Amino acid sequence: MKYVYLVLTLFFLFFGSVGFSQNTTRVTDETNLNLPPGSRLHPKAKIYDLSFKLNKSAENVSYLQSDLKFLKELSNEELENQKNENPEYYTYYMTGKSFINALSSKVKGIYTETELWYIYAYDQKLKNMLTAIK
Repeated sequence: MKYVYLVLTLFFLFFGSVGFSQNTTRVTDETNLNLPPGSRLHPKAKIYDLSFKLNKSAENVSYLQSDLKFLKELSNEELENQKNENPEYYTYYMTGKSFINALSSKVKGIYTETELWYIYAYDQKLKNMLTAIK
């Protein structure tokens, strides 16, 4: 009988915490993501909705810049090595860099580079919105 109470308590704690989490979503369909080659989304990963920065009336999302980092930090030399060793990753990185560089100064004034990389990988809808802002 103790185990039934324990299981029920854990069940309610888990679903209660998921239900009360704000401005994050769990993604089960990875087709809408643009993760680096070979990467997979962790089953318990939180996806932050950074569109609140465009809409001043929306609730702010609480996160640290370190929560958004997902890329390996590479020096220029290491990046050049990736061109031969892992061309898919190199192409992913360079395409992301081109996306960020092509954004307007208005967008770059709203979002940090870390946030833009995060949007590039995790929020294709917002990514498309940002490319339209001049």
